[in-house]
Amino acid sequence: MHSIGPISESRSAVIFQKQKQSGKRMTQHKVHPRLEQALTRGDLAIRQANSTRATAVLNALGKMIVEASATIGVEASIDIAQGERVYDPVNGVWPQKMLVSFDGPVEDADPEELRTVYLLADDPGTMFRVEWHRADGKLGRQEGGPLATVAFLTDVEMPWSDDDE
Repeated sequence: MHSIGPISESRSAVIFQKQKQSGKRMTQHKVHPRLEQALTRGDLAIRQANSTRATAVLNALGKMIVEASATIGVEASIDIAQGERVYDPVNGVWPQKMLVSFDGPVEDADPEELRTVYLLADDPGTMFRVEWHRADGKLGRQEGGPLATVAFLTDVEMPWSDDDE
């Protein structure tokens, strides 16, 4: 997915900027204002839908984590800050992040005990990246599908895998 930049920029303005930055002088075609408005609004609607989907997928995974943890008597807490904003992927990852705590509410937890879950944007399937602070001070990272991510975070044995039909 390619971003057109901030919402206030129109596609023709971006094209003009790219031409200007590349040093090429091209004849600027006049874009019909209604066409430009329709394309800009449509592009924004698509970006909003994709961003909303990414947040919804994180919410669904969060519910899976909370409910799977409960099956082994562990209380999990999740938080997706600013999930209602419109985002575009950055470096193949959606910027929305879900914080997971197994030590009470996320807002009361030690930041080093939190797990951060991102939705990968460049994968044709639904893939997540989990990041956490390791005991040696380094950042740990694990990637997998929804069930693999739930199993990794909760230590709950999954009855099937992401690869099963």
